[in-house]
Amino acid sequence: MAEELTKGKDEIYCPECGRTIPRGLQGCPLCYADFRKIFALDEGWNKLSSGTSAYQDRYQPASTPSSRVPVKSKAVAVILAVFLGYWAWLYTYGKNRLKFWSAIGAFAALFVINFAYSCSFIGDAVSGYPYPDDFFPGGFIAFMVISYIVYFGVWIWTLVDNAMKPESFYRDYPYG
Repeated sequence: MAEELTKGKDEIYCPECGRTIPRGLQGCPLCYADFRKIFALDEGWNKLSSGTSAYQDRYQPASTPSSRVPVKSKAVAVILAVFLGYWAWLYTYGKNRLKFWSAIGAFAALFVINFAYSCSFIGDAVSGYPYPDDFFPGGFIAFMVISYIVYFGVWIWTLVDNAMKPESFYRDYPYG
């Protein structure tokens, strides 16, 4: 769950991202919203910066920011990691792109090696090469076991990585 947002006497809520910021700024330093453009139509900028309570109530958000800057959830990230493995890093791709592409590269390398080894069996079968008594040699079985260990290790890595990040990482993403 997102933490409850509170503001002090000299603070306002940003109408775009919902975080508390000092009163009197012309834009949000976290989401870079320009308040002059937001309040230009109803001249709310002067009233908001002067402290008129009607505009404080009108632009005071709920406990979550607006839909323009979606709030990420740690619970969603962990659930995605449980069911989708390293694909869960796409949820916070901006901060996890290196991890995601490293996992893709490792799995691509394992796939290519496995595919090449499997094709050698098919090539031998087509050419009439007699099969040995042990159709799947120990090396191939060992490679498959190592591949599954790597798959499981990356899955655990994704799960632990998403579970160990603080809630504020997800709440303030991508600015936090």
